[in-house]
Amino acid sequence: MKRDYSAFCDRGATWIEEYVSLPTGVQLRSVTFTPAVPSAAPPVIFIPGMGSIIENFRETVIELTRSHTVFYIETREKASARISRKHRFSVEDITTDIIHYAGYKFPDGGRYVMAGYSLGATVIAEAFGCLDNKPGKIILIEPNSSFPFHGSLALLSRAAGIVYRPVKPLLKWYLRRFRINLDEDPEMYHINCRILDSAEPVRLGAAVRHLSPYRMDGCLQQISAPTLVVVASSDRFHSHDGGTDIAQRIANADYLDMVDNKRTHSAEMGRVITEFISSPAQIPAPAGQP
Repeated sequence: MKRDYSAFCDRGATWIEEYVSLPTGVQLRSVTFTPAVPSAAPPVIFIPGMGSIIENFRETVIELTRSHTVFYIETREKASARISRKHRFSVEDITTDIIHYAGYKFPDGGRYVMAGYSLGATVIAEAFGCLDNKPGKIILIEPNSSFPFHGSLALLSRAAGIVYRPVKPLLKWYLRRFRINLDEDPEMYHINCRILDSAEPVRLGAAVRHLSPYRMDGCLQQISAPTLVVVASSDRFHSHDGGTDIAQRIANADYLDMVDNKRTHSAEMGRVITEFISSPAQIPAPAGQP
């Protein structure tokens, strides 16, 4: 039975859930939210982070759906994806899915923008140079240039199907004790608990292993659209310096520190995205040209 998504969009907005079959052989769950009042604002392809669920972005998506059509897409490592045992979860694999998805939604050159969190932001950066119809603007929220999963987590990931459920309370304890500052950024803990509670253990374990070798290299120089990079300086889970470096390596990118994940996952984040999309920023000129 399909889920009711009315709690995740503005009052009066409508939604359609579907599974999109891609040439990569995966089927991804996608939810299209349409605002109650037609708008000239471009639609937004919205890509959440690794294993993340729509509950983590509820306030942001509600705010966006006041004026934008939103294509919310759940990537292949999530429990909702229909995949086979042969499918992997590397950045390259997930990026290829998103390239095909964007081509499916906008096959005839229609205008749109892309916004993504964490892994979703990394995938947008990697996909940009390969997209035939490129987004007019992109928003990268807490992007990753690598995924440095610690040795113990990588080891546990190999037996995730067996040990995940008994070890899950220990993982939550580890997050709040060693990885997340609950005084500065309690929302990050709640976000990760929702991810752990909803994850498909075997896929999550495989994603940890397949993402670990990734190092961002070269894709940022290909980004020609106006770009907003958002970081959260109190977030110990993502690299603030890494996000800052990504912003510096994208030509004329705007940069915003929203301090913590309560703000980056709030209605305020939705307003920031909307304001950036509607701003008069132009595509940067090629080097040497006015």
